[in-house]
Amino acid sequence: MNPQAMLNGKSSQVTEQAVEVIHQRIQQGSYAVGSALPSQRDLAIQLGISRASLREALTRLAALGLLEIKAGKGVYVISQHSQAAEQWEGEHRVSLKDFYQLRYVLESFCALLACEYLTENDKMALQQYYDALSTAIKEQNWQTASEADYAFHQHIIDLSHNQSIIQTLKMHTEWIKKSQILPFMQPNLAFKTIQEHESILNALFKQDGIAAEKAMQAHIIGAAQRAGVYFSRHEQK
Repeated sequence: MNPQAMLNGKSSQVTEQAVEVIHQRIQQGSYAVGSALPSQRDLAIQLGISRASLREALTRLAALGLLEIKAGKGVYVISQHSQAAEQWEGEHRVSLKDFYQLRYVLESFCALLACEYLTENDKMALQQYYDALSTAIKEQNWQTASEADYAFHQHIIDLSHNQSIIQTLKMHTEWIKKSQILPFMQPNLAFKTIQEHESILNALFKQDGIAAEKAMQAHIIGAAQRAGVYFSRHEQK
C-alpha cells in the first residue's frame, strides 16, 4: 500500500491503514523482532500521518502483543504474530489466517444464498441475535457477545441451505466460536462489530444478496484484523 494514500482518509481509516502497514513490515522482517521502530516523528513522516494517529496505531499493535512501548526509550518489536495468532497456532492444525480466509469465502457466500430463503421469522431471529450482541458489547460482556455472534452467523449459514457448506463448518464449530471471541481482545474496537453486523442485517432485510455478501466479507476482514490477522481482500467496486 502506498503510504501517501493514507493522507486523504478519515482519522479512523488512517489509523487502520497505519496498523496494517506496520504489521506488514513486521511480518516481512523489515522491522525485525528485537529491533526498535524508527522514531515516532520519522515514522509519522514516512507514513504521511499525524503523530496522534501513529500513537493510536502503535497502541493497537502493542495491545495485540507485537510491540512494546518503552517510555523515553522507543518502541520495540517483540513478536511477528499477535497473541491470538500465536495461541491459536499452538492449539490447531491450521493458522488463524487460514481459518479466517475459510470463513471469508464460505460465510460470505452463505449470506448471499440466505437472501433467497429469508422469512419474516428469520428476520426476527436475526434481529434478536443482533440486539443481544449489541447489548452484550455495550456491557462489555464478551462471553455473551461471542455466543450471540455465533448464533447470528450460524443462522445465516443454515439459511444458505447448502449442506456441503453447513456440514463443513459444523466440523469446526469450536474453532468458529473461538475465532469469534478473539477480536474482543481489543475492547475499544468492539463497536466496529456492532456496525458490521448492522450492515449485514440491513442487506439481509433488503434481501440484497450482493450487498449481504460484501457486508459479510467486510466483517470477516475486520474481525480478523482486530485479532491481529491480515490477508489480501478482493477489490470491491
